[in-house]
Amino acid sequence: MLTEPNQVIVLAVLEYGELPELLRVAETAGAALQCRAAFFFVKRGYRRLAQDTAAVTAAGFLWMDAEGRLHDVAAPPRQEPEAPLRPVDHAGSDLTSVLPAKTAGRSVLGRSAAVILLPLFSLGSLARSCAVALRQLARDLANCRRDMVRFRQRYRELHAVLAEIQPRLLIVGQDSLGGELSFLLIAAGRLGIPRLVTPFAMFSLQETAEYAGANAAHDATAGAVNKLVANTFPHWVLSYGGKNLLRLPGYRALALEMTGLIEGLPWSALSEPVEAIAAGSEVAVEALIALGSQRSALRVIGSPIQDRLANMLANRAALRSRLGHEFGLDPEKPLIVCGWPVNMFAWLAGRPVDYADYPSVATAWAQALAEVRDQHGVNVIVSVHPKTLPSEIAEAERVGLPCRGTGADELIAAADLFTTLNGSSITAWAIACGVPVVLFDCFLTRYHDFLSVPGCLNVETEAAFRAALRDLSRNGEARAALAAHQREVAGQWGNLDGHAGTRLAALVRQLAAGAQP
Repeated sequence: MLTEPNQVIVLAVLEYGELPELLRVAETAGAALQCRAAFFFVKRGYRRLAQDTAAVTAAGFLWMDAEGRLHDVAAPPRQEPEAPLRPVDHAGSDLTSVLPAKTAGRSVLGRSAAVILLPLFSLGSLARSCAVALRQLARDLANCRRDMVRFRQRYRELHAVLAEIQPRLLIVGQDSLGGELSFLLIAAGRLGIPRLVTPFAMFSLQETAEYAGANAAHDATAGAVNKLVANTFPHWVLSYGGKNLLRLPGYRALALEMTGLIEGLPWSALSEPVEAIAAGSEVAVEALIALGSQRSALRVIGSPIQDRLANMLANRAALRSRLGHEFGLDPEKPLIVCGWPVNMFAWLAGRPVDYADYPSVATAWAQALAEVRDQHGVNVIVSVHPKTLPSEIAEAERVGLPCRGTGADELIAAADLFTTLNGSSITAWAIACGVPVVLFDCFLTRYHDFLSVPGCLNVETEAAFRAALRDLSRNGEARAALAAHQREVAGQWGNLDGHAGTRLAALVRQLAAGAQP
């Protein structure tokens, strides 16, 4: 056996965007408890298993496959298809005022009522369109039955893994409603294993609602099962855009409720019960409280990435010189860093925008950035999200913009100006560093968290975007003024005192000792 029971920390990974920060968390937590860290890749068919387990083992950690088997050697490479991009990592929205009740009100009576009332809701649908309703009802009931079996089986498997390993602490980056991370958190709670969430991203209720609104299966009025869930379990319903929406399709929501494999609130990020959530900033705490996270569990700790940013800012001249050497750029010139826009067309739900397709969006961004580089003597580096497809940065590469898929924190610390789509966790890093920001919201998402930040300039048209880039590229005083405004609020977005790791280590020791953090 690679490790003895109760001598390991388990860090569960669902998607590869979580891994970089979890690696840094593992280093701090492992040192604090003087025990090994094991990365549990909980999703069967995890896309980058070879690459990410190589990173884990190179850092000296163990890893676990989806069945819970421990390994100390990276997984072998395999041929994997390219998955389509899904937008991630955007800030919270002002939809919190219409969140369902904070208390779910689950009970045995509610589950019994669901069974008893099903025929009544079924008859109502059948009366309107008997044949169609009957087919949909049969399909939804079959899906519900399948999900109940699947959820119970996966929960039992994960429970058994934790029971055997008996980790001193379970750490996750999110809670993934109806998925492995949520089931792991529930199992850990029932086994008495302390749970810590270190959020890997900023979470958006608006983005989630828009995705649900674009999917007919989330319509609370569509079919007997959806209506049943909406009426029996109203905490699954959110009113948005003139529609009543379910967080998941009704059959899946019903399966989770009937199996008891949901303890949090469907529309609330990080609402599964845990002992602690290590928030990165005061702003993050307030946003998570508004979204329904447990106030008592939230702690303003910071994150290892903030310690890295603090160190890089202290050595910024050397960092800029190194980046200049890497990309063949003059480090004395102003540096614009662009967080390349993600493809959000699948999430628009019919909302009209100025661009017909993603290639036209990419062309607009590439041309605007190339223009200020060529006409105003600035450097431009594109920071590429790991989920971005090679075809989606082809236009940036065609006009000669250097692209980098790693080290976004280095680029932010070195930047004189940051620009991206509509705000993200990387935008929060820029604010914490006092770097001015231009947000070109070409998809008209209007996520509100960054709209009131004094050092963030928000624009919605290509003309305004180009004008903002031109002005801030050629006018050092305007850029400095925007940076000064950013520094006014920087501390609220991240404490770059270099001691986040110390605070995290103290929290980890408290949790492992069973003390109230």
